[in-house]
Amino acid sequence: MNTIIRFVDNMNRGIGMAAAPLTLVITALVLLEVIARYLFNAPTTWANEVNQYLLCALVMFGGGYTLGRYGHTRVDILHVRFSKKRQALVEIFVGVCVLVIAGPILWYGAMLTFEAFQSGQTSVSAAQLPLWPSMATVPVGALFLGLQGLSNALHALFFILSSDSAQKGEAPS
Repeated sequence: MNTIIRFVDNMNRGIGMAAAPLTLVITALVLLEVIARYLFNAPTTWANEVNQYLLCALVMFGGGYTLGRYGHTRVDILHVRFSKKRQALVEIFVGVCVLVIAGPILWYGAMLTFEAFQSGQTSVSAAQLPLWPSMATVPVGALFLGLQGLSNALHALFFILSSDSAQKGEAPS
């Protein structure tokens, strides 16, 4: 089980690090569009759309990374006052909530992505970019987020179990 937890943690760390440079790409495309539009009065037909797709990928692939670093919003003013065991219980609850939310997003997003792929849907802009690659970031990102929620919950569960066994004088497993 620890191997799976480490795999999920490392996978989301790697995906987060790989997605981070998208910020630079998005920034460069916005700069290119601003220069083209306002200096040369020749806006592009594709830059805004590509930026939206890249931003979707950045957000969806960064979700699992952020959750793995406990970087999402929480009420720290309460959390820091909790005992370590109660903090772990909160993390288990959060992990279950993440799974409950990520599951339908993964399922419905995968269905929509498959339909877009099968039908060859393209954007309505002049660029007519295929929609399925950007749509695929939603279920894939939900999968990464759900797995990280499960990993965090298991971390917390193992902490509770090890602290309970230590209190009983048992050797931790």
